[in-house]
Amino acid sequence: MKRVLVNLTWLVPGVVGGSEEASTGALRALADHPDPRFELVLAVLEPFGAAHPDLLDRYESVVLDQSGSNRVRRVWADQTWLAAQAQRCRAEVVHHAGGTVPFRHPGRVVLTVHDTQPLDSPGNFSLLKRTYLRVMSQRSFRAADVIVTPSRFTAERVRMHGAPPTTPVRIVPWTVPPPSAVDVRVNERLAAELEDHRYLLYPAIPYVHKGHSVLLEAFARVVADHHDVRLVLTGRPGPLDAEIAERIAQPDLAGRVLRTPRLPRSELNWLRRDATLVVVPSAYEGFGLPVLEAMRDGVRVLVSAAGSLPEVANPDDVVDPDSAPDWSRAIAEVLCESPEERRTCVLAGRRRAEEFTPTVTAAGLYDAYRESVS
Repeated sequence: MKRVLVNLTWLVPGVVGGSEEASTGALRALADHPDPRFELVLAVLEPFGAAHPDLLDRYESVVLDQSGSNRVRRVWADQTWLAAQAQRCRAEVVHHAGGTVPFRHPGRVVLTVHDTQPLDSPGNFSLLKRTYLRVMSQRSFRAADVIVTPSRFTAERVRMHGAPPTTPVRIVPWTVPPPSAVDVRVNERLAAELEDHRYLLYPAIPYVHKGHSVLLEAFARVVADHHDVRLVLTGRPGPLDAEIAERIAQPDLAGRVLRTPRLPRSELNWLRRDATLVVVPSAYEGFGLPVLEAMRDGVRVLVSAAGSLPEVANPDDVVDPDSAPDWSRAIAEVLCESPEERRTCVLAGRRRAEEFTPTVTAAGLYDAYRESVS
């Protein structure tokens, strides 16, 4: 049995966005579909246990006594503490699940790259962060024995940004677990505001590339004809908060857009399942878990024809990311679907989501571990 240390010291719960859901979902898939040739050990930050207690129950772990709020301390620990832990637990493989490999990296290296946005769109990041990530990403590609990406789009970007031609780049899509029991914890304020209204849902931190501006312009056109429809924007604060607040206060959108902070998983599940439509107008995604979750739950989706999203959604549900008129037309068509048309689209979405199973994710990661030591 070979020991694999999974480096999660980059994972600050509630802060890192979709990569947290993707990584923890993959770990649950590995635990549910074990390979007797490998034993996993998790290297995590102190808050990880409170956020994901089930994973610490199922895996051996080593805990870095940091909250993760101090990025300099966390990066330094990656370069020192992590290597010592890899040697102490006799790890033959270290799976760096956050996109970079420290300078000291004992053992064989499997590297997960969620996306290459800092290299593709450096203007979205501070000068310090984009410089650090550019240097670390490119040297990490060279240090890896196997690189794992969740989509063909990200795999192609990794190659373009300098992954050596001799290094295997394997596509291992993230998993969508079976739907949980219906959540009973309902956000009463949201429920009251949405009562008797159809609504669109977009769960995303408002970064520039997420497409909130295009969505709001499209929605303003939609509500001119569909007065009963609301738009719900969820997610922790981001760079466009002030711009969004100003836009949704204007007369054509006033009272029609609800902005919430990051919701607990149970509340988000409830909100998604009752939505008329989940929209993802993002101009850049490395995968697209919210799309799969919606399709799994029988909710209609519309996504941008950008990044990895066309790999996840059905072709008929793809929209030009830059065109507010196209988005308004597509949304209006969904709102006007007959019950039979909606059932057909929902069934197609569920069939698509069923392709992204825990079994597929676990098998792909175990294959990467085997390939790294072969």
